[in-house]
Amino acid sequence: MIDAILISKPQFDLSTILAMSTEMLGYSPARAADAANLNGQPHLLACLAAFRDKLAPATLRGSRDVFELLHYCFLFASDAEEVPLILETLGGMAFALTDTRVRGVQALIVGGTLHQWRYAVLRGCRQDQPKPIRICFDKVFIQFQNIGLAEVFGKLTKKQMADHTFYLEG
Repeated sequence: MIDAILISKPQFDLSTILAMSTEMLGYSPARAADAANLNGQPHLLACLAAFRDKLAPATLRGSRDVFELLHYCFLFASDAEEVPLILETLGGMAFALTDTRVRGVQALIVGGTLHQWRYAVLRGCRQDQPKPIRICFDKVFIQFQNIGLAEVFGKLTKKQMADHTFYLEG
């Protein structure tokens, strides 16, 4: 048994940021993101990148320098023996761990920057990982994909495995 659910994503007061930065910088950091019809998290990333660089492309790759500004939290449920493997894959992110009312199952809340999640997903979605770790990080990847952030992980292809998991290749 293993699961991963996105429980928090960054919420910036973008209207204040855009109003103040337009006044201070003489240009709107949202110009390129709006022209590219970006929404949600990709729009936020493109605006933050344009805050630092007026000519930053409105792409997620063009936003890598601001990945440390955005924090995401996930709730994991896992068999107790898999928790050390999950924590190892997470690479030092902050976490809270507790036992659940189901014997042998632990709950874990993990928070980290987009940069940290990027590396954790790339480690967890490898072909050589044990199946439970691939299941877990496949779910994390899919949730980032669902909020428009798949491109953060690079130009990767999902390769299906016989055990109904996938690994990222590219």
